[in-house]
Amino acid sequence: MRAAAYARYSTDKQTENSIAVQLDGIIKYCQTYNYTITRTFIDEAQTGTNTNRQGFMNLVEDAKSRNFEVVVVYDISRGSRDVADWFNFRKEMQIHNIKVLSATEKLGDISNPNDFLVELINVGLGQHMVLQTRQKSMAGIAQKAKQGVFLGGIAPLGYDISNEGQYVINKHEAAAVRLIFEWYASGKSYDKIIDEIAQKGYKGKYGKAIGKNSLHNILKNERYIGVYFWNKKQNKYMGKWAGGKANPNMVRMENIIPPIVTNDIWERVQNRMSDNKRNGSNTAKNEYMLSGLIECGECGGAYTGKTNTSSKGYKTRSYVCGNKYRTRTCKAKNINANEIEMAVQLQLLDYLKNSDFDTIADEVLKSYESGKNNHSEEREELKKLKTELANGVKAVLDGLDFPELQDKVSNIRLRIAELEQIISTSPYRSITREDIIKQLKKDAEHITSEDMPRLVKAYVTKIYAHNNEVIITGGVNLNGCGGRI
Repeated sequence: MRAAAYARYSTDKQTENSIAVQLDGIIKYCQTYNYTITRTFIDEAQTGTNTNRQGFMNLVEDAKSRNFEVVVVYDISRGSRDVADWFNFRKEMQIHNIKVLSATEKLGDISNPNDFLVELINVGLGQHMVLQTRQKSMAGIAQKAKQGVFLGGIAPLGYDISNEGQYVINKHEAAAVRLIFEWYASGKSYDKIIDEIAQKGYKGKYGKAIGKNSLHNILKNERYIGVYFWNKKQNKYMGKWAGGKANPNMVRMENIIPPIVTNDIWERVQNRMSDNKRNGSNTAKNEYMLSGLIECGECGGAYTGKTNTSSKGYKTRSYVCGNKYRTRTCKAKNINANEIEMAVQLQLLDYLKNSDFDTIADEVLKSYESGKNNHSEEREELKKLKTELANGVKAVLDGLDFPELQDKVSNIRLRIAELEQIISTSPYRSITREDIIKQLKKDAEHITSEDMPRLVKAYVTKIYAHNNEVIITGGVNLNGCGGRI
C-alpha cells in the first residue's frame, strides 16, 4: 500500500535533526506494516498552530489525486496543535478514503465515539501546551515592552536600536522626521514634502525614496513624541489572521523612549490629519473599473484611480502610476479615466460585435480542456497573492499602519477566498462549445453601463500604458471556469 510521510519541526527547542528522527520512526513503522513510502512532505521551522505550511498544503493537495492510500506522521502534534485544524484534516482525508496513521500513537476511526474521544484528548493536550507556552511568552514580552525594549520589526525612521535593545536617536534621520512634521503642520501637501525631502537627500531606512504611505506612517507614529506601544492591534492569533481590531491588552508607555518632535507640533499635525480625514469621508468614492489592469510602461508599476478637485470644485478622475503617486519616482503621464474607460468600452463593443464566436469558442475550449484539472492560472495567482498577503500582514505587524495597506490586505484576502472557491469547486465541471458561444452572444447583446465592470473583468487581461500609446490586451474568461486565452 502506498504511503505518504509527513514530518514537521517548529522553532522552539527543535532543529532540522528532528526531521531525521521523525522520518526514521515513520520508515520503521511503514516497514513493519508493509507500507511503501511514495511521497514525503516536510515543513521546517513551521508552527503547528495553523495549516499555512507549504508541505502540509502540498500533502492535502496530493491526497485529492489519490497518489497514496495512507498518511503517516510521527505523532499527532507533528500534524497539528490545533484541534479544529487536525479534525478538519482528518475529515478531508476520510472523504478521500485515505487513512491517517501515527508511528508512535494509535489512531482509530474518528466516526467511532471512543476513538474520537481519545484522539480529541491527545490533540487537546497538545493545544493546551501551546496555549500555556504562548501565555508565558506573551507575559514575558509584555514585561519587556513596559521597559521600552525594542521587540523586533523595523525601527522607525529617526531611530536606531542599541545593543541593549533601547531606542536611540539617529541624528541624520531625525532631522528628516522633524522637517516632515514641520512642513505638514505648516500646510504643505504630501507631494510637496516628498519633493523637498528628496531634494535634501533624505531617504527611508533601506535607502528607498520616502513616499506617501511612509509619510502617513511617520505622521501617525506616537514614538516620535516618546510614546512606546506594543501589541496595539490583534492582527494574528495562533498564526491566523485575527481581524486587526484594537487590542485591550495593548502596552502603552509614555516618556520611555527619546522624543524627536514636540507635543505642540504633534497636536497640530494630528488636527490637520483629522480635518483631512473628515473632509475625505464626506466625498463620495469614485468607481474605477480598470483598477489593477493598467501597467506602467515606464516603470512596471500598477496604475491606481485618483480623483482631483480643482479650486472651483470641479472633479477630474484619472489613473496614476502607483510609483509616481506614492514616491514621485516615475514620470509617466496620468491617464484621464473617462477617456480610457470609454476607449476600453468601445474596444469591447467592437470585439463582441464583430468577432467570430465559433473560432473563439474553439480556442477557449482548447484552453479550458488543457487546464481544467489543475486550475494552473488560478493556483499561480493564489500562490503569488498568499506571498503578498504574508508580506502585507508582516508590514502591519511591524508597525506600518495606513489605510492603503489595510485596504490592499483586505482586497487580497477577498481574492484569495474567491480563488480557493474556484479551485475547490469540482474541476470536472462540464462546459461545451455551445455554452461558450451562448455566453459570448449574451454578452454581445447586453452591453450596458451596468454590465461593463463585469465585462471588463471577463475580457480585458492587461492594459499597458506608455506615454505615447495605450495597448489593450484581452481574452475570454467565462464565469471563472479557466477558459482564458
